[in-house]
Amino acid sequence: MTSIHLQEILSNLNAEQHEAVTAKEHPLIIIAGAGSGKTRVLTRRIAYRIATGDADARHTLAVTFTKKAATELKQRLHALKMRDQIEAYTFHAAALRILQRYWESKELIPYELIDSKFKIVSDVVSSLGSVTNGLKFGSKSDKSGWQTEKEVARKSLISSAIAEIEWAKARGLTPQTYANAVVAQDRNLALTPTEMAEIFSKYEQLKSKLRKLDYDDLIIWATKVLLTDHQFSTSEMYRMRHLYIDEYQDINAVQMNLVSALLGERTDLCVVGDPNQAIYSWNGADPTLITALPTRYRNAKTVVLSHNYRSTPQILSLAQSVLKGNHNTSKIDTQLIPHLPDGPIPSIRTFSDSRAEAHSVARLAKLSHQPKTSWSDIAVLARTNAQLVPFQKIFKDLAIPTFLAGETRYLLQSEVRTLVKSLEREDSRLRGSSLFSWLEGVVNQSIQSYPETGSASDNLNLFLELSREFLSNVPDGDSRSLAQWLKTEAQSATDESLRDSVVLTTFHKAKGLEWRTVFIVGMEDGLVPIARAQSREAMLEEQRLLYVAITRAKMNVTLTWARERSFNDRNLKREPSPYLATIQDEIHRISGHVATSEHALSAIKKARRNLDETPKEQRRLTAVQQLILSSLRLWRSRKSKELGVPAHIILHDHALESVAVKRPDNLEALSQIAGIGRIKASKFGTELLQCVATATK
Repeated sequence: MTSIHLQEILSNLNAEQHEAVTAKEHPLIIIAGAGSGKTRVLTRRIAYRIATGDADARHTLAVTFTKKAATELKQRLHALKMRDQIEAYTFHAAALRILQRYWESKELIPYELIDSKFKIVSDVVSSLGSVTNGLKFGSKSDKSGWQTEKEVARKSLISSAIAEIEWAKARGLTPQTYANAVVAQDRNLALTPTEMAEIFSKYEQLKSKLRKLDYDDLIIWATKVLLTDHQFSTSEMYRMRHLYIDEYQDINAVQMNLVSALLGERTDLCVVGDPNQAIYSWNGADPTLITALPTRYRNAKTVVLSHNYRSTPQILSLAQSVLKGNHNTSKIDTQLIPHLPDGPIPSIRTFSDSRAEAHSVARLAKLSHQPKTSWSDIAVLARTNAQLVPFQKIFKDLAIPTFLAGETRYLLQSEVRTLVKSLEREDSRLRGSSLFSWLEGVVNQSIQSYPETGSASDNLNLFLELSREFLSNVPDGDSRSLAQWLKTEAQSATDESLRDSVVLTTFHKAKGLEWRTVFIVGMEDGLVPIARAQSREAMLEEQRLLYVAITRAKMNVTLTWARERSFNDRNLKREPSPYLATIQDEIHRISGHVATSEHALSAIKKARRNLDETPKEQRRLTAVQQLILSSLRLWRSRKSKELGVPAHIILHDHALESVAVKRPDNLEALSQIAGIGRIKASKFGTELLQCVATATK
């Protein structure tokens, strides 16, 4: 390899990146903060070791989590003049290649990989009629043949069972260990743990009888053959001597077992990841698996990439303020160092209702679109997919090109596919308001079959929102015309994704992407953090999720919330996200360090007034009120330590003061206090009322 090629590989690297690329030690742990050049460093390290003769391209395996990421790794390595002998796969693709080589070496007939679990689980549920007899699947069909409500409820149950099987397999559970695990974690299921375990067991038996594997089996089976067949394992270890794992913070225990089986006693491993961006616990991902690596491998070397090349100093300060007090991140200092010049000060905007929020964000997006900029430089991020539908409609009304990420895929999901097929029935006589009422009933019934709010529920709510949009424009529309419109909308969404469009997407889907201007909408308690986040680990992940959302922005970030939001035709009062207090304090702090316009300073002051709803005169507390406040602060301190989150995330000072002043004696009165609301009242209400009662005895 020529010295010119080595110079090319090492060009344009900062000191930290250079150290990570050229380090001789292994295992090598690269903690790569947001915007720090993670993929550049990973591909340069692979290329450097091969170019210097320290590694063999034919025995190098790079593993990541998505096909897109694997393709990018290959493209970058090719640009560095690396030969195509390097293997770059997703975890599942790597596991499949291992199994294919195993079957070939043993002259075994390969198992067939199933496209979908739905048919097999459906057969299992049908064979276990006693399991589902007690569930209410809706009314019987009438002469019109409209049986869809019962059909959708049944298929929703099947989808729920599939999600639960996937949850179990991501954690390495078997039908025998499932029931105890689900009870220990207090999961809310449509079926009892015993019933679900029976479905899981029968599913595995039927799948085995058919000689089929599902997607989740690949990693489990590959690990098993490596651990049980010494001769085959030795050959695979030789074949894949140099192992690289991307996005290691997203690894779960099952994937970790495969890595360990591939390594054996060897240590030729390089991992890249960021504990602060671990947001996939639903798939069993455990960020402690990366933070514990230095303990597991005592000779491991850790390099921290702390220089950020994506975002302005203001955006990084804002993002890092969200992580303060997050005790689940690495003990290594990952404070990001900005390299871009100062930019606009982030802002918080408050609106009377969600419609006003969407209109304002659309107008601001239009203002952000300058002659030399692209619509695709702008993104609107929300915690859930369903929140984005009103934004899509208003953006279209204002002639702003938009793409709702995942809108096409959602029509492919089983729970939505069933509804669309039902709408296409020729014998349907439902139309207009009757059609929507029926759809609303079916969707609400179906959502009850899922263990918790998640992608399936979001898909169904999105279906309902799009149906409402169609029927508002075509009041007498029938079911078949609605089905056709839904398909047309999905197709147009695909077309728009190829054009210059504002991207509407969720926090989760935004990971790995970046935009010049980002609007983070729906910053309300119950959404950010999500209401179902009850445990310490879940709350910490919500912090990291917001951190990921903020660090997608390069130059501009605006956070918005509404005092009233529409949910399925119901207008509900909302409270600001508890994170907004810290964010606003950080905005106030950085505004003193950066020269800014009078307009921006005015916006900051206005936002602070919107958040501070407690009249100043209420802060002149009496002796009794001071006693209550002291009791409340002591409780908050203990709760903060118990959950491992900052005190202000539990309740802000203003809320505590309001409780001390108003001295509520029941949950209803407590829920009416600004900063408390029904969500916080349901979480902490009994303890708060006890503090008030005890302090006034």
